[in-house]
Amino acid sequence: MVDTLDVVLDSLNIACAICNGFQGKWKAGTVAESQRRRGNRNHIIPRFTWDELQSSAKSCYCCSILESGCRGCFDQHGIRESDILHGSLRFIYPFFSDTADEEDADKELTFLLADGRRFEIELFATESDDCPIPDSWDYLPVSRRTSPRTDSTIALATIKDWIEDCITTHTFPDEGLCDPPTSSHLPTRVVDVGLDDGVVKLVETKAAEGTYLCLSHCWGLTEIITTTRSTYEERKRRIAWEDLSNTFRDAISLTRTLGFKYIWIDSLCIVQDDYRDWEIESANMASVYRNSHLTIAATRSANGHGGLFSRTEDFEVFGKTPDGEDYFLYFRERIDHHIENSESDEFPGYPTLTYHPLLTRAWVYQERMLSPRVLHFGRYEVSFECRSLIQCECGSIPFYGISKVSPVPLIKLEHATSLWDYRHYREVYGDQYRAEVEYQGARLWRTMICSYTALLLTKSKDRLPAIGGLAKEMAAVRKSRYLAGLWEDALNDDLLWTINATSKYKKPRPFPRNAPTWSWASVETWTSYWDEISFSTIEEGNFEERLPYEHFSKIEHCEVNWSAIDEFGSIAHGSLTISGLVAKGILEREVEIQDGAESIVHYVSFPNTRLAMKSDYLLDFEGPGQTSPMISVFCLRMSLIQEGPTDNLISLVLKRSPEFPNCFERIGTMTISGSRRSVDSKGGVFETAELQTIVIV
Repeated sequence: MVDTLDVVLDSLNIACAICNGFQGKWKAGTVAESQRRRGNRNHIIPRFTWDELQSSAKSCYCCSILESGCRGCFDQHGIRESDILHGSLRFIYPFFSDTADEEDADKELTFLLADGRRFEIELFATESDDCPIPDSWDYLPVSRRTSPRTDSTIALATIKDWIEDCITTHTFPDEGLCDPPTSSHLPTRVVDVGLDDGVVKLVETKAAEGTYLCLSHCWGLTEIITTTRSTYEERKRRIAWEDLSNTFRDAISLTRTLGFKYIWIDSLCIVQDDYRDWEIESANMASVYRNSHLTIAATRSANGHGGLFSRTEDFEVFGKTPDGEDYFLYFRERIDHHIENSESDEFPGYPTLTYHPLLTRAWVYQERMLSPRVLHFGRYEVSFECRSLIQCECGSIPFYGISKVSPVPLIKLEHATSLWDYRHYREVYGDQYRAEVEYQGARLWRTMICSYTALLLTKSKDRLPAIGGLAKEMAAVRKSRYLAGLWEDALNDDLLWTINATSKYKKPRPFPRNAPTWSWASVETWTSYWDEISFSTIEEGNFEERLPYEHFSKIEHCEVNWSAIDEFGSIAHGSLTISGLVAKGILEREVEIQDGAESIVHYVSFPNTRLAMKSDYLLDFEGPGQTSPMISVFCLRMSLIQEGPTDNLISLVLKRSPEFPNCFERIGTMTISGSRRSVDSKGGVFETAELQTIVIV
C-alpha cells in the first residue's frame, strides 16, 4: 500500500509514488544532455484508487493538492467519491529545458466511475502574477481560465471581440481569408426575434436584403416546434415563447443580445411537410449558411432541451510548499478539443458523442464548413471558428490532441484556402502550379468525404443532399461536373474509395438506392481514401507532393440523372462506362476472428490463387443487394499507388447487375500490396485478363 511505500521512499529520499513530487523522471536537460538519455521524462501512473490518493495525501503535500483539487471538481459536477472505481495519472514534462516553453506539459487525472463514465481533470496555472508556481516544481501547464458560464458577461465580451476581430482583420491580404460581411439577400424565410417589440414570428423576406444569423442544432428524438402547412399562417403572426425549445429560446435571446433582428432556423423556416419546399430550400442551403453573418452552434446539446449555455467553472487550490514557496493552481474538468474520436473509440472518425453531440450529425458538417463564422457553445467553453482562425476561451484548441486526423476546424481553414487558390492561383503562384492546386483541392474533397461519411444521418436518402451545399460551393470555383459525390476532373482518383470497417460496422446497401454503386454515397459506412489529409498543411504555396501513381483503366463516359432540382441533391440513376483489364473470379466467404470478435471476410478465388477483398456493404443481408458466395465476380484493374517501398495495385470488384441487363454493380475493392518488384500490374491474376469496356450502375 501507499503508506508502506512512502516510508521506504522517504528513507531513500525518493519522491511520492503517485505524484512524483511534481517532478519528471529526471531534470530537463539540453539537447546534448538528452542524447545520453533514453525514453521521455513523463510520469504516468496507469492505476491507483481514490483511497490510495487520500492516504498518500497525508504525507505528500503534492498529493494533498491533487486530492483537494479533484474533490472540488467532484463537488462541482455532482460526482460522489464512493462512485470512483479507480484513477490514472498522466503528467507530461518537456524533454529539453531550453525549449520548455514550446513543449507539452499537460497534467491530467482520469477517474473511472461506477456507471461506466470517465471523468477527466486537468490542473494548470495562469500567466497572472497572482498565480505563482514554486521553483522547486517541474514544469506545469499554463492555460487560460474560461468564463464561469457561457452566457456570462465575460463570455459575451469574448464573443464580441472574436467577431469584431474577424471582421476587421481577417481579410486578404492582411491576416486571413474571411470576406467582410455585407448585406445580402435574406433566405426565403427568417425568424424575426422581436428585437424591438419582443414578438417572435416567421417572416417571408421576398428577396429583401439584410443581415441574419443561423442556428445549427440537433433535433434529437423528442419533438420540437416546426412549421407545417397547417401552422404556416400562425407562425407568421406569432410564435409563442413557451412553444420554443430551450435551444431556440437561447439562440433567439443571444441574437437579440448581439443586436440582430433575424435568425434562420431550419425547422421553422422550411415547411416540413411540403417536400417541394424542402427540396428547394435544401438546394439553397449553401447560400443560406455562406451568406449568414454568424452561425450559432448548440454543440453541447443532443436535442432541443439542452439549450446553448452551461456552467464552466474551475476550482482553486493555493497555499505554501513545505519550503515556504507560494503556489496557486486551478483544477477543472479537462477540456476536450477533439472533434474526432481516436482510433480506440468504437467508431473511428466519429466526433465525441458525449461532449459534442451536434458534431456527430452529417447535416451539420456542411453547415460548419459553409458558414463564414461559427460560434460553438460547448460543454466546457465557448469556441469560435472562421475561415482564417480557430479560437477558444482556454486558448488550447489549436493543439487538438492525439487524433491522427485533422479536426474539422483545421479542414475548414484548408477548405477556405483551397477555394481561394482555385480563384487566384494564376496571379499568386503562376500557371505552372495549376496541377498542384487542382490536386490539393480534389484531395481535400476526398478528405472531407472521409469525415462526412463517418457521421450520423437519420434518413439514408439524405446522403447526397446533406453535403450538396458544400459541393455547390466547390463547383463554382472548380468548374468541373459533379457526379453523385465524385468529380469529373478527378474521377480516376475519386473512384478509389474503400470500406476498411469490419462486418460488425457495415450495413446493407440502402434500397431504394441513394446513388450508383460506383459512388461512396451508395453505402452507409465510413469511407477511406488513399490520399486523405492526415494533418493540415496550411501554408501559402506549400503543395504536398502526391504519391507516385499510374491509372490503368480509362473512363469512357459518365452520366448521372438527378431527381432533385439540380445535380447536388438526390440521384435517380447513374452509369459509368469504363475500359480496362477484367479478371474473372469466384466470390468466397469465411468467418474469421478479428480483434477478438467474429467477422465475415470475403475472398476472390482465381485459378491459381485467392485474394482478400473489402466488401462495400453487408453482402449477406437478404434483399436487393444480397450477394451470395460462389457467384462469379469481376475484378477491374484500376490503379497502382506507391507508398514508400510498397506498391498497391487497386481493383474494383464487380458483379453482374440483377436489375440492368449487360451492366455491372460494384460490391467491393481488392488491393494487392508488396514490394515494387513483387507486384506485377500486368501479371498474376491479370496475366490472362481481357480488356473490356463495361458499364457500372
